[in-house]
Amino acid sequence: MDDSDEANLQRIALLLDELKSENVQFRKNATKKLKIISSALGPERTRCELIPFLTDTIDDEDEILLVLAEELGDFVQQVGGPEYAESLLVPLESLSTVEETVVRDRATRSLREVSDAVFRHDAEKSGTIHVKHFFPLTQRLARGDWFTSRISACSLLACVYGRLPVDRTDIRKECISIFSQLVRDDKPMVRRAAASYLGDMSRALAETDRSLVETEVRDLGKRTYIIYLKERILHCSRLSARANLGRTDENLSAPFASRFSPQIVADFKMLSEDEQESVRLLLVENASTVASCLSESVQVEVMMPIIRAFSKDKSWRVRYIVADKSCDLCDVFGSKATREELLPAFTRLLKDGEAEVRTAATFKLTDFMHRLVATEQPRGEPSGGEIMVRDVLPIVHELVGDPSQHVRAALSANIMGLPSDLGDDEAVKDLLDLVMILLKDEFPDVRLNLIAKLADVSSVMGVKRLSDELMPTIVHLAEDKNWRVRLAIIEHIPLLAKQLGREIFEEDLKLSTLCIKWLIDNVWSIREAAIMNLKSLAEVFGTDWAKQNIVPQIVHLFDFSSKYLHRITALNAVAVLSEVVGAEVVEDSFISLLTDRASKDPVPNVRFGTAKTLSHVMPFVTPEMKESKIRPCLSSLAAESETDTDVNYFAKQALEKLAANS
Repeated sequence: MDDSDEANLQRIALLLDELKSENVQFRKNATKKLKIISSALGPERTRCELIPFLTDTIDDEDEILLVLAEELGDFVQQVGGPEYAESLLVPLESLSTVEETVVRDRATRSLREVSDAVFRHDAEKSGTIHVKHFFPLTQRLARGDWFTSRISACSLLACVYGRLPVDRTDIRKECISIFSQLVRDDKPMVRRAAASYLGDMSRALAETDRSLVETEVRDLGKRTYIIYLKERILHCSRLSARANLGRTDENLSAPFASRFSPQIVADFKMLSEDEQESVRLLLVENASTVASCLSESVQVEVMMPIIRAFSKDKSWRVRYIVADKSCDLCDVFGSKATREELLPAFTRLLKDGEAEVRTAATFKLTDFMHRLVATEQPRGEPSGGEIMVRDVLPIVHELVGDPSQHVRAALSANIMGLPSDLGDDEAVKDLLDLVMILLKDEFPDVRLNLIAKLADVSSVMGVKRLSDELMPTIVHLAEDKNWRVRLAIIEHIPLLAKQLGREIFEEDLKLSTLCIKWLIDNVWSIREAAIMNLKSLAEVFGTDWAKQNIVPQIVHLFDFSSKYLHRITALNAVAVLSEVVGAEVVEDSFISLLTDRASKDPVPNVRFGTAKTLSHVMPFVTPEMKESKIRPCLSSLAAESETDTDVNYFAKQALEKLAANS
């Protein structure tokens, strides 16, 4: 045995000792290194010694149990591969019953990861492993006396169901039965978990053959049973048309079962009537997933009344989730339901008595209207755009003056997505009037959200109205007391310049003056944004325009400002503008400013700023200018006569760059 092997063994021994240590941090660190320990022990000893030891430590601190649950989810290869994965189920099952939620959730997630590893390795053999090990584990959890184990069972049933062999209909039916029992559990925490995973369970049923899922249809009541019979008759008639009458009754029912599970719908109805609002709101979050697994007739006859009731629920939190999920519901239920059922519910939510609900609905306004406009137009019925003008636009008028600033902020973030759906010029004009009102709102977030959409606003308004109506408002916002509003306006000036054109932009002296005034703003971010704005304007209008309108202003700012910060801003502007104004402007206007005046400024910060700026403009001047003007200036700043060490440092850096580029 060489020294390296002996060192490794000592390290493993130390880790094993730390697993038994009384120090929590030692045990936690050792748990994170379980793979190192298992690699030394080998797969067999890991299964026979390490895993049982870990199982006995389940009563440890929660932070250690969380690490253990995470490690075991990626421990399949350490125990010998998927064939021996069942050895991991014992400790994970114990971890799935602990009281701490994060540990329990991580344990069930690890169980699903182990299941995935087994399934990926061999899909056929995984069915046997799931029958022998995963299903009994889920059964035990579901029948546990303590509610924590039943919560874990809810999260595992869909995964286990999907991995069971197709021919084991008895176990599949048992999985559905177990889930239905959990839906009816007396503990609200368990029912919440069932509501959370109802969508996953529905998806698992829809993805597998469920010829025997149609259990206890009478639980749904007479109306649903009639729907079931209609679906069955319709399916049989389709098979008859295809001359496939030789199939057995069991095979006939399978395609229908893949679209409709009465038991799942019964579970959904049961949970929708739960007295706990937390159960109902979790159910709403899964409603679109469940509905997507059902036929259209069942969606309309069974699911839609439940969704309608949710939109009127006594709990504002449930209504909030309905508003938040409204677009997903449109996608699932289709055009007719969107027009006839979901639109009235959505408009009701826009006028809800709770500001939080109105805010959630308003955030979905644009997306919902896109879906409404895209719906199929029945003959003799108004189009989606016409319905929008008739039913939604009046509500938007009310929302502009909503007492809640959060509702108005949500509206300002979404209102510019509506003009493309309206179609009617008068309606668009009406909407833009509302935009002008929102731009003057007292709440900064409302103004900021609209400023972020200025590209959409200006493209809809046209140049004339943009100049006559919007520009005064923008100029007013450009001097807003909130610096974030000013910053947002600055960032959109180049866009406005493109749309207005050079002539109109120059006529608006107020806006041109502001572009320079921002350079002496009290906020550093505004000054920096103003410099970038001038660069963008130079790119939009060209070098000649910049030479006439920007360069003289920058030189004037430096020469006549008594504040050194403003002079530094001018130097920064010179550095940035030199990239776009051309060598002629740099040499004629900027170099003399830097070498003759800025380098002799009494403030050291300005002098070392000059050295940095000279370094930046070097690539944009001729070699003659570098040698005749820049090098002598930098040499004087780097000389011993310069008393400030920072000025010396930056001047020497600039000289090194000059030497490298010569």
